[in-house]
Parts: sequence; C-alpha cells; structure tokens
Amino acid sequence: MKTSLARMARSWVNKPNSGTSGKERSRGLMFHRENLLMALAAAVVEPHEAIDSELIRRFTVAYQSANKSDLGESMWKHFFNSHHEPIHDALMAGDEKRIAEIYRYPGTNDLFHGFDMLRKSCPKEFEQTDVREAYAKLCLDGLVRFAEAVGAIPLDNTETWSAVEGVPYDAEAILAKLSQACWAFTVPNPFPDEFGLRTSRGVVSYRVPQALYQAWRIKQLVKGIEHPRVLEIGAGLGRTAYYAHELGIKDYTIVDIPMTATAQAYFLGRTLGEEQVCLDGESSAGSSQKIKICMPQTFLDEDKKYDLIVNVDSLTEMDILIAKGYWEKIKASTNIFLSINHEANPFRVQDLIAEDMPNLDVSRGLYWMRRGYVEEVVKISSLK
Repeated sequence: MKTSLARMARSWVNKPNSGTSGKERSRGLMFHRENLLMALAAAVVEPHEAIDSELIRRFTVAYQSANKSDLGESMWKHFFNSHHEPIHDALMAGDEKRIAEIYRYPGTNDLFHGFDMLRKSCPKEFEQTDVREAYAKLCLDGLVRFAEAVGAIPLDNTETWSAVEGVPYDAEAILAKLSQACWAFTVPNPFPDEFGLRTSRGVVSYRVPQALYQAWRIKQLVKGIEHPRVLEIGAGLGRTAYYAHELGIKDYTIVDIPMTATAQAYFLGRTLGEEQVCLDGESSAGSSQKIKICMPQTFLDEDKKYDLIVNVDSLTEMDILIAKGYWEKIKASTNIFLSINHEANPFRVQDLIAEDMPNLDVSRGLYWMRRGYVEEVVKISSLK
C-alpha cells in the first residue's frame, strides 16, 4: 500500500487520539505496540565509494533491450509518467554520468518511488528530529515483530502489565536472539542518506524486517527440497532475494517491470557482488546459483517450473487483466504460491483465483509483519 512519507511521518510522531482523523489513526496503527521503549539510536547512512561501472553498463543494456511492459490501468503507469520518465530517458540515452548519479544517490531522485522509502522527498521530511526518531522506533518495532514471529522472543500480550507500562527493547539484544533463532543476517547499506535504526550490523530501515520475515517464510515453505527454485513476482528493491540468498536459496528468480528491475540489479550487484546476478538477455550458463532478474514477458514466454512462487504487495496493484495473466502462468509453473497482499485495492487475490478456489488448498491468515495484510499459501497441485 502506497502512502506519502509526509503523511506517514506525521502519524509516527503524532500518537492517534480522539481528535485525530480516521486516516491518521489508521496509519498510526503501523506500530504493533504503542508503548515501545528503547535506547533510541536514529541513524543515516554516510556516503561511500562505489565501484559499479560494469554493473551500470549491464543493467543499462538490459533495460534498453527489454520488451517494454504493458502496465495497463495501474498505479505503476502513473508512477512511470509522474516519477520515472526522466530516469527512463537517461537509460535509453545511455547517459553514463547521469545514470551513475541516479543509482548511487537514489535519495536525490524518484527511482525507488513506489517500493522503498529512500527517494527525494526523504531528506526534507527527515530534517525533523522527532520524525527521524519516530522512524527509528518503527524500524525497531518491525525487528521486534520479526523476533516474535520466529519465536526468538515471547509474543507481546496486551492483557498484561506490559501493555500499560511498556517493555524496553534493545536492538542489539533482539539481534542476538534472532541470530540464535534463525540466522546471523547482515544489514547492507549501499545507499547514502538512508535513514533508520542504528545497529552494530548497519542501519535498519523499515523494509529490512519485512524482507527478513519473507525470506524466512520462503525457507520454511521449501524445507526438504534440495536446491529449491524460487520465483518472486514484483520484488521491490530485492531485499527478500538478498536474504533468501543468505539462507542458502541460490536459485532465485525475480520478475519485474524494467525500471524496478534496474534498481534490483544495482542493489543486489552492489551487495552480493555483480557476479551473483544474471540479467535478462545475458548468458544463463551457471545461473542456477545466481539471482536472475527477468522482465514479465520473459517469464510469461518461458516453460520453467518452480518449487515456490512468491508475490508480496504487488499483484493487486496491477491491471486486473495483467494480474489474471500472471495467475494463469503461476498455475502452470508451480505447486505452491505464497501471497502477501492487502485487500484495499479494487480486487483481492481471492477474487483473482475465485474460479479455481474449489480445487485449491488455501490457507489464509494475518501477516505477522504489517497490519491490514493477508498471508495466503495456495497449494495448486490439485489442479494438475
């Protein structure tokens, strides 16, 4: 669900009350606990040198060669027209200097608009100390929630004294418990001016705990499968793919529209190493151990099978006809589909799969990490 940073920032700082509008109260519910206490440490990533010329060349070539995706009547068509077109022009012109500036410093432009916090509106909003601190609190809240989800710490109980008094949470203590319960994940920060929670592993931004949970959930769903093949439709910046790679899931494919695919290529190339990334149109030799980033038409035209297909916060943002095309392809390509989406758009995932519902095994529950989101595991094997 897309909301402006300014509105979200106000909801973080201004605790909802009876005089707050319904929309502002609902945004305040992004927190899982109102009385979260902590040794606050808001932080911002400092600039550092990037060695990325070959990576930039590769994703520029892939973008120029891509079959341009039909966005239909979707929010992504609006995002492209309003925010991404100048970046498209630089990529098509092969303007290496301008492209390098855009991708090395995404906080100065709108490359990440629609899928990550770091964009040109951030510096202005985060000039306010209380906004920075509230955002760091939100990031810790997500880290704590992930720890609860995997059983690293007990689930907070609103019927006990902690709901009134508040329980202090220390980021380093939570990280230590998560290392014991799941894995000692890293927190890469390739981009300057990214705000979040300071930790010994790096600056944790809002999307990091979300991606950690998603990668952990993927690992659960492919348990027992040797060398699992996973595909993610609409992957944001690629953080979930990054953490799945840390968990040993090497055969991972991302399907996304060309503009977002360039951001994923840059992030994953900078963090995992560009040799770990295979782009659309490049040789597939040895790619079973790499993260592959392909365009929608490539996925729709291929005849490959996957052990799991994942979609988080994007399928219901598409034009309905395009989403139906994806569902038909999903059915033909996997036996298990993981969907994490909200239901405030014109159609739901359940609406999308309604015709097949009698023959599907669907488990539906609340998504641990974000209020208002549904997590559904769809077993498709009964259709085949």
